[in-house]
Amino acid sequence: MNRPVGVLAAVAITAASLTGCAGKTDAPKAGDGHTTTIEVSYDDLLKQQQISRSATLAVGDFLQVSLGSNASTGYQWADKMLLSDPTVMTQTGHETIAPTADKPGASGREVWMLQATAPGTTTVSTAYGQPWPGGEKESWVFSVNVEVD
Repeated sequence: MNRPVGVLAAVAITAASLTGCAGKTDAPKAGDGHTTTIEVSYDDLLKQQQISRSATLAVGDFLQVSLGSNASTGYQWADKMLLSDPTVMTQTGHETIAPTADKPGASGREVWMLQATAPGTTTVSTAYGQPWPGGEKESWVFSVNVEVD
């Protein structure tokens, strides 16, 4: 094998394998539609275990949900939002954002992007808990009732 071709092939294989190991779903994407953002800080999260919001969107619009989280506690939000009617909205992305404070135990956040795909109503929800067997489940629940015109 020609040496430059072999090196190029090794670099391509290494790059492909590293991209596949990122460990997160696609980053939230927004397009041409209007984006509505709902944000709940970690401090607000600690004050109430059932958090409910509402939003009205047009078809093609995006809903960005940003929820406080603290990985050092062992708790995490579910990667996939539950959709009561998946024909009305689809999840287009989710990412975990590290804490901005450089302190042990600092909170970060998780961000989901969803897109309205058809007129109707749906409830979008997720739970914050410890994912391992025997861990606390659904210690906090976030939901948003969405009406798409």
